[in-house]
Amino acid sequence: MNRKAFERTPRLVLLALPLVLSLLAGCKRGVECTTEITAGSGTFKATARGEGDEKGPVMKAALRDACQRMCVETKSPMVDACVTRCTVDVGATKIGARTSCND
Repeated sequence: MNRKAFERTPRLVLLALPLVLSLLAGCKRGVECTTEITAGSGTFKATARGEGDEKGPVMKAALRDACQRMCVETKSPMVDACVTRCTVDVGATKIGARTSCND
């Protein structure tokens, strides 16, 4: 076995590893979800984006952002409490909401 070729192999692997990892990171798929909330005061829409294949966190972010828009536009005195209530009401189907995701 050629000793010099064997000694260079680990160095080549270590030098190529960052390139391979950056290429793999560039291949990650992204998820984009849009939520539209229909309440008595109007329709409010928000879009959220994320990397990877998991839609759950992106869907939650889109819902939270749409609720926040609703709370701001209706001039709620406590926006954080309004956003929390909105997300709970959507889950209980007291407020109409529709979410669609593209991946």
